[in-house]
Amino acid sequence: MDILNWVSTEEMDNWLLEIIAIESHTDYAKKESEVAHWLSNFFEKENIPVRLEEVAPNRPNVIAALNPDDKDTKTAKLMFNGHTDTVPGYEMEYPAYEPFIKDGKVYGRGSADMKGAIVAMLAAFAAAKRSQLHLKESVIFSGVVDEEEQSIGAEDLVHKNYQAEHIIIGEPTQLDICTAHKGLEWVEFTFFGKPAHASTPREGANAVYMASEFCKRIENELLPTIESRFNEQLGSGSISVGGIQGGNLPNIVPASCKVVIDRRWLPEENLEDVNQEMITIAEEIAWRYGATVDFRVMDELTSSMGNHPYQLSNENEFLNVLTGVTEEVTQKKVKHKGFPAWSDAGILGVQTDAKCYILGPGNIDQAHAADEYCSLEEIYQASEIYFKLIQSLKEEDHE
Repeated sequence: MDILNWVSTEEMDNWLLEIIAIESHTDYAKKESEVAHWLSNFFEKENIPVRLEEVAPNRPNVIAALNPDDKDTKTAKLMFNGHTDTVPGYEMEYPAYEPFIKDGKVYGRGSADMKGAIVAMLAAFAAAKRSQLHLKESVIFSGVVDEEEQSIGAEDLVHKNYQAEHIIIGEPTQLDICTAHKGLEWVEFTFFGKPAHASTPREGANAVYMASEFCKRIENELLPTIESRFNEQLGSGSISVGGIQGGNLPNIVPASCKVVIDRRWLPEENLEDVNQEMITIAEEIAWRYGATVDFRVMDELTSSMGNHPYQLSNENEFLNVLTGVTEEVTQKKVKHKGFPAWSDAGILGVQTDAKCYILGPGNIDQAHAADEYCSLEEIYQASEIYFKLIQSLKEEDHE
């Protein structure tokens, strides 16, 4: 691998152990600030211009750039994007922030999602700088906060008018190329009935009964309808009741009951219609009971810009280059497929004109897992892929 002329695997291993050892989740008092400063120090040591942009207290985005003229820029041909937050490391099978390497894998919270990819990006940037690569186009690294919750880091890039023609997002794909993912909508329905003594239940309107019927109709009527719609890359959408809560005491007919739902929707679907399908069922049930129902989007837990689906509209020259480079490095036929989870492509590829490609080391099944780990070989290969993409932007006169 060309990158190993400039960055050793031993260096990458050390960076992995250092960055994974840093807590960077929403429950941690310092949130992503410590990992952001670690990244800033890394780029400074490599003489790569870097800055921290505070999005919220203790939540700075990290922006580094390789520019042809060393000028500050918010516009780039290529951006490498990674989120610096992880989910908390509770109830893991080993100490979450005491990473270790064993049998060709690095273990620790965030190893797969997605500090392994971030280290591969760092290696590519370091190799480009150490090799004195002269670029004809700018390349930006954006380490963003809060992807695991509300994506305020990616939103800040949009608010500050960062523009990239192509964005590589390092979510774990086992080095396949994902160009689509579903949208995410979290909603809450609250049924309001009429309380009564349990000895005379027909004097009341039981909100738990309404909510229970609603859940069954979601499962038996709406779910099959959703699953009948098909996207070639993503398959069908989904709907799942995540919780139901209502009532207080056995001797009181419950006056209210709440249902929370996770709805994953396809690029072909319309969000208004997605919500209306659920609302129609809920209102029919409430009307029959002589009751009411409130609908609420749980936007306090999701992106304020919306967790939209993403799908690259068609093949393009860069996708062909990315595919060729990835197949050359991995020596395998690369799949173009849908990403099973949500990603910041749902913001960066929807709110800007950027074309997003989700490509990173690790298996999505290991993200958030109790034994989270990432393949070292995939991290090394990802670093080579990323480095070759940067090399593709070099000035011909400096070959």
